[in-house]
Amino acid sequence: MKQVSEESANDEMHRLLGRLIHAYARLDHFVGLQIAWLGDYRGRSVADLLVKGVNSAKRLRCLRQLALETWAHSDPKVAKEFAAWFKAVRYSQEQRNRLAHGRWGYMHSDAQEIEFVELSWETEATKLKPAVKVPMTDFRQLVADVESLQPKFLKLQETFESRTRYTKAWEEANPAGLVNWAKHQAELVK
Repeated sequence: MKQVSEESANDEMHRLLGRLIHAYARLDHFVGLQIAWLGDYRGRSVADLLVKGVNSAKRLRCLRQLALETWAHSDPKVAKEFAAWFKAVRYSQEQRNRLAHGRWGYMHSDAQEIEFVELSWETEATKLKPAVKVPMTDFRQLVADVESLQPKFLKLQETFESRTRYTKAWEEANPAGLVNWAKHQAELVK
């Protein structure tokens, strides 16, 4: 195994932490965009979920419901694929929150791990949580997993896109839109 300097190891740790936080912020933004689109598509009012301060778990529940209604409403296999994606998002969310709201120690370049302490208001040394050692391989994988979530959702959406259909009321009120949608659906099955 190639020995790296402590400085370059710490630089990598900080880059990965920045990438993790940025990837999660982009994912949260993506979830909001999907809710806005699917909410409109399903004729639901979702504006109250798209404001600052709304719990991301609440937005995820809404997106899950809208996604399942749109693509997986009658197919357990499709529902299972979407459920796996939402499970991965929840795991990433937990890890991001744990790691972003903590105190990072130094990278141990010889062991390829980082020491990390979860933040706490505890003042008694005997009650403090012990430091956690995070292997760099696990940290790199977590970052890669979070960065891959948005493209995975889009791939699922694309895979099952032919299952979507606007409501009858929308179709009747938007004849030009319905024609365009029908053309798009025809292209999907070619």
